[in-house]
Amino acid sequence: MVNSFSVIVPVLNKENEIIRTLESIDASIAFFNEQYDGAQTVRSELIVVDEGSTDRTPALLAEFGRDKPYFQVIKHFRSLGIGPARNTGVKLAQGEILFFCDGDDLFFKEHIYLCFTLLNYQPIPADKASHTFEITIGDRSYPLTLPPHPVGIVRTGVHMQDPLYPYWKAAIENTLALNLCIRRECHEFIEGFPEAPVYKQIGGCEDVSYDLWMAKFFKVLKVEIETVEYIRYPGNNFDRQLKKFQTAPDRYQDETPPEETALHLLRRKLEQDRFSYLAEKFKKVAWNAAFVPILNWQQLAGDYLAQDCYLEAISLYEQGIVAEPSTYESVKNILAAAYNNFGSAFHKQGDLEHAGLYFKKAIDLNPTLSHSDFARVHFNLGTVLYKQTQFEQAMLYLQKAVALQPDFTEAIAELSTVKNQFQLITKGYQFSSSAAVDFTPLASYFDQFKPVALNALAIGSDDGRITCWLLDNVLLQPDATITCVDRFEKLSDGQPILERFEANIARTGAAEKVHKIAGQPHDVLRSQPFHSYQLIYIGSMTTASETLEIAVLSWGCLTVGGVIVFADYELKPLSSMTDMPPKSAIDAFMTLFSSKLKRLYQGSQVLLEKIAD
Repeated sequence: MVNSFSVIVPVLNKENEIIRTLESIDASIAFFNEQYDGAQTVRSELIVVDEGSTDRTPALLAEFGRDKPYFQVIKHFRSLGIGPARNTGVKLAQGEILFFCDGDDLFFKEHIYLCFTLLNYQPIPADKASHTFEITIGDRSYPLTLPPHPVGIVRTGVHMQDPLYPYWKAAIENTLALNLCIRRECHEFIEGFPEAPVYKQIGGCEDVSYDLWMAKFFKVLKVEIETVEYIRYPGNNFDRQLKKFQTAPDRYQDETPPEETALHLLRRKLEQDRFSYLAEKFKKVAWNAAFVPILNWQQLAGDYLAQDCYLEAISLYEQGIVAEPSTYESVKNILAAAYNNFGSAFHKQGDLEHAGLYFKKAIDLNPTLSHSDFARVHFNLGTVLYKQTQFEQAMLYLQKAVALQPDFTEAIAELSTVKNQFQLITKGYQFSSSAAVDFTPLASYFDQFKPVALNALAIGSDDGRITCWLLDNVLLQPDATITCVDRFEKLSDGQPILERFEANIARTGAAEKVHKIAGQPHDVLRSQPFHSYQLIYIGSMTTASETLEIAVLSWGCLTVGGVIVFADYELKPLSSMTDMPPKSAIDAFMTLFSSKLKRLYQGSQVLLEKIAD
């Protein structure tokens, strides 16, 4: 809770107006002291910054301040402009809340009380009751609901004697310092009003720049009740723009001289430079928990997200939700996306620990994202866990990704890979090659065989990798069998392949389902029964001639409705080979038998269904 405020009044040669202005402020301070019933005494002060007045203004100020301990006059020996004058007043003031009034405008008596009450209100998070109060201005009463969260700035309506076009009246109310009440820390963060000489040359616009900066970083509460009066005097800034303010924006013809237009371009450049400076400054400021609620944190966090500044955005969202729990539902989806994107950035850098942390944070928010977006987050976490060899956890998140988006091919492939690796580790398989058999694209086609006592044939069994995969994932029925045909004559890592094959098959726990035949595949196939297998896998082929012979011989062994898999469709031939690669033979086979087969899948492998003999 704050317990002090200061009113800053810059003045230059206003002998006819200044006393009326000060009396209006004095009346507003007195009304505040009568009405405010806070637990603590509130200290007030009225500071006038004399910009080197040469008329009777200094004498009038001295007379007005007699016997007023809260009144102070600060003198500039020459006019530096209204921005520097206000900043001087703030630097020497003690108030935690700041008000501004030019030397020829007026406060209504209710202005300070209304603004201070709204700005100083600190809602209790656990208290869900609606807090209201009523204020009377003139002959009209206004019931007001206090804000549900602290704010940094309060603006009120502005009374003007001249009728203005509504667009311009609103614009004036949103940029004047007269109807503004601001916390000192907000003013000091943006480093006050601009002091560049260009503003004095233009003859104004300090308020415009100040408003842009403060509204960017802090919450502004606008109350439509008119509590101040902006007065037009002959020749003042308001008077010079009256014609513009009384004309619709699309009908007003800008009559600004070229030299003044150039000054405004310079002003806007200075505004943008200050924006950039403040944005960098903001990143380095450690805001305390009491100050976060007055920040315009949602807009700032969104700006940081647009710049891929995830750490800054996430910090603002997290602190903002704590400060304003009611925003959780509206913010959690954006925060989840920020977590996911930040995790992806860590993932690209190879920082798996932080990547997994932020992917998990995104999921724990339980955001209401589309199924595809939420599936992607689960996939990201599953991939990171897999790389950290946390296979069981990885499978859980990848399975969830597939459940959310059944056609998520990347997640399906990754899940298959993780399952393979998990089986390798848990069952202790020792295969010759580190490359896993990628049956991911075909796995869904094998679902039909899981409840069937399948009779399968594997040609080119090598050290048992494909056989083990089929036993673990497809040949699940007790009566299912697989016949494995291979020369079993190569050596792998100094160990005979047959010995490695038998050791791996034993680790499946289903060795009784396996029948192995050692020999040349084209000889073995000639002795196999006609129409005896529902699934035939053909691998370890290196040439087109060998592949085509095996394909034709296997076709007779396959039942109608059964499937045949060619594993070497994209095998690259060795430079020393003179024969064509297997792909040539497989393409020829599919062409010749096109009326008798249905092509189910074609990629790194080819899957065909036999539809006729």
